[in-house]
Amino acid sequence: MKPLNLVTLLIFLAASSWVLTRSETSVRQIQKSYYSIISPFVASGSIMETKIRAFDDEVEHSQTLSTKLKLTETELVKLSTEIEHLQKLEKENVQLRAALDFKERTPFSVIAAKVIRRKPSNWWETAHIDRGENHGISPMLAVIAAEGLVGKVDRPDDETSTVILLTDEACQVSAQVIGTHEFGILSGQRAQNGDNPMLRLRYLSRDSNVKVGQQVITTGKGELFEKGIALGTIVDVIRGPLYTEAQVKPAVNFADLETVFVLKK
Repeated sequence: MKPLNLVTLLIFLAASSWVLTRSETSVRQIQKSYYSIISPFVASGSIMETKIRAFDDEVEHSQTLSTKLKLTETELVKLSTEIEHLQKLEKENVQLRAALDFKERTPFSVIAAKVIRRKPSNWWETAHIDRGENHGISPMLAVIAAEGLVGKVDRPDDETSTVILLTDEACQVSAQVIGTHEFGILSGQRAQNGDNPMLRLRYLSRDSNVKVGQQVITTGKGELFEKGIALGTIVDVIRGPLYTEAQVKPAVNFADLETVFVLKK
């Protein structure tokens, strides 16, 4: 046996013998002293145990709340996705109803089409629609929306077509200012910026009395665009030495172009 264990055993035997030789009163006194010594530790242990149990309960409660929070977040994402889908469907339904209504009341014979692609770098110049030669589309047909002129067909393929937009500098239209005898050439402008491209109405007479707020429409000259299609509203007038020029806000919102109509010959 190791010396330390032997010493410990001898001390324990001596203490036991001493206790057994004491009187009952002495033993009780010893017990009382022992309990008075260890009672603070027992009490502290009980308090500590209570705190540990409370901490365990709090941890378990926090884990339950965390699980519920994750489930709630999952449901929220699911509901947000469903709401977004429903809003998209509602928007499409509104557009479809508007398109059907326009097709019924327009005096022109039209083919409805959806804008399927636009390049971010030159979105104001061209657009691609989901109708082509197989649907009766041919080059140079006018393209309109419910609000006014969109542009003209450039290159039709079998199933799709490229449309030159009115906001492109290459698309030029014979135009008239409503309420006047003023005629000019309307086109897009080079280097368009922002979401609201403007149009340029040139070759108005030098002493023209056109004003801001007047409407501009097609004249029907050239037989490319029908007469009376809305083009836009004058927002500025610039008078030059030879002729007057006007800035025109398009009737069509080219930044949010989705449904169009191709005018059939």
